[in-house]
Amino acid sequence: MNDQPDIYESCQTRMRFAQPDVLDHLLELNFIHVPTQKVLKRAKFFVQADEPLSKWIQTHPTFQKGCWPLGLMALHEWFWKIKFLEVDGRKVLEGGTQDPKVGITHIRAEFEDLDGEGWFVPLVNFANTHVLDQLKQFYADEPHAFPQPKRISTVMDAEMEKLFVKHKAVVRQQMQHRSLLKVTTAKARVFIDESGDVGFRQVNDVYAFAPVIVPDDKYEAVSTELRSLLTKHWGKSPPKEIHMTDVPASRRDAVRDDLARIIIENDIRIVCFAMQKWPFIKHLFRCHATARFTEEHPLNLTWNELIADKDYFLQANFLSMTVEEVVSGLSVNFLTNGITADFFHDRKRNPWMNDALHAGFATGIASAKKQAEHFFGLSIAPHLSFAVADSESEPCLWLSDWIANELRAWFHHKDLSPAFEKSKQQMLFIGFDEHGVKRSARNLGGHGEDEFPDLPREIIRGNPVERERHAPKTNEDV
Repeated sequence: MNDQPDIYESCQTRMRFAQPDVLDHLLELNFIHVPTQKVLKRAKFFVQADEPLSKWIQTHPTFQKGCWPLGLMALHEWFWKIKFLEVDGRKVLEGGTQDPKVGITHIRAEFEDLDGEGWFVPLVNFANTHVLDQLKQFYADEPHAFPQPKRISTVMDAEMEKLFVKHKAVVRQQMQHRSLLKVTTAKARVFIDESGDVGFRQVNDVYAFAPVIVPDDKYEAVSTELRSLLTKHWGKSPPKEIHMTDVPASRRDAVRDDLARIIIENDIRIVCFAMQKWPFIKHLFRCHATARFTEEHPLNLTWNELIADKDYFLQANFLSMTVEEVVSGLSVNFLTNGITADFFHDRKRNPWMNDALHAGFATGIASAKKQAEHFFGLSIAPHLSFAVADSESEPCLWLSDWIANELRAWFHHKDLSPAFEKSKQQMLFIGFDEHGVKRSARNLGGHGEDEFPDLPREIIRGNPVERERHAPKTNEDV
C-alpha cells in the first residue's frame, strides 16, 4: 500500500468456526500510523463456501485437514480480477469465485478510509504480499494440512493435463480463426480528429476522437461532396474548412444534417473513443499491474508520481496511445475483411505532438501483431500507412471533427444533435468504465456489450518518440 516507514501493515486471520473443514474466515488488514498507533485504513475480507463447496471440502483429501488455503487462493484470484478500487469513507463490495464443478466461494469486502484522506486500494499488491504470506504461515502452523508428496504428484499431473488440454483448445480456436483471414481485395482511408486537451490538470475531463473509415472507392466522391458544403452553406465567402466550433449557430443544424447524410449514404463507419482521463489512467494501471503479475508489488506507481515526474512524458505518451488504440483496434477487423488502410491524423500545432502521433502508429502496429498472435496464432498485421494532414486538404477530417465535438459535448451536457442520432447506426463506441476496464457498445452511454482484456503494458519513463526511435528494427520494419 505504501512506502512510508511510519505506516505498519497488520494482517491477521480469524475463523468463525474452529473446524478445519469449514471455510468461514476473515482476513483483516489494518494500516497503522506507528508514532500514534492510530489505524488509518482498514480492510476486511469475509470468505465463505456455499453448500456444494462445503460438502466438497469435507471429502477432499487435503482441504478437509485445513481449507483456509482454498479461501486464500480464491481471494488471490478475486483481487487480481478487480485489481484496485477507490474508497472515500466506507465501501462494501460483494463478489467471489466459482468453480462450475465444485461450488462458489463468497467474498464480502469492507473498506474503511478512517483518516479521511481517500484510499486507492491496490488489491493486486495485497494478493502478492499479504495473501501469499498468510498461505505460507498457514502451512507453517498446520504442517499436517500440507499435501503429502504422493498427493502433490497427483495434483501436479492433473494440472499439467489441464494446461495441455487448455493449450490444445487455444490452438484449435486459433486455427478456426485463421479461416476468417481474407486475401487483400479492398482499401480504406481512416481519418482521425479529436476534441479535448492532452493535459491532465482536469482528470474529470474527456478526450474524444473518432476514426472515420472511408472506403477508398468512395473517397473522391465523399471529398468532393464535403467541399461542396462550403459554398452551399456559406455562399460566395466560404471558410477553407468546416470546423464545428467555428460554425455559426444559425448554420450548425443544416451543416450537421448534411454531414450525417454523407456518412449514411456512403456507408462510412466510425469508431467513437470517449476517453475520460481518470478511467483511462486506471486502465493503464490495470495493464501495468498485469505486466508485473509475479512482482511483489505489481502496482508500484501512484497518480501523484506520474504527474510529478516529467520523465514520464504523460502528455506525449497519452497522445501516442490514442493512435495506438485506433491502429491495434482496427487491425484484426481489417485482416478478416481483406482491407489495407492509410491513416490520416489531423496535423497538430506542435511538432512534438506530431512526432508522438507517428510513434503511436509504430507501437500500434506492434500491438496489432500481438493481438493477431492471440487471435490467429500468427504475428501479422495488415499493410497500413500513416501521415498527418491539414484538414483544409483532407475534408474527410471534417467528419471526424464533428463526431469528436459531439462526443465531448455529450459528456459534459448529455445532449446530442438529431443529426448525430441519425448517424449512430454507423458507429461503435469505445470507452473505459469507472474501474478502468475497456469496453465497447453500440450506443453512447449504454452498458458495454464487449469487454477487452487488460493487455500487459508497463508504464515506463521516457519519451515515446525516443523510445520508438531506438527500438530494435526487424527485417520487416526495414
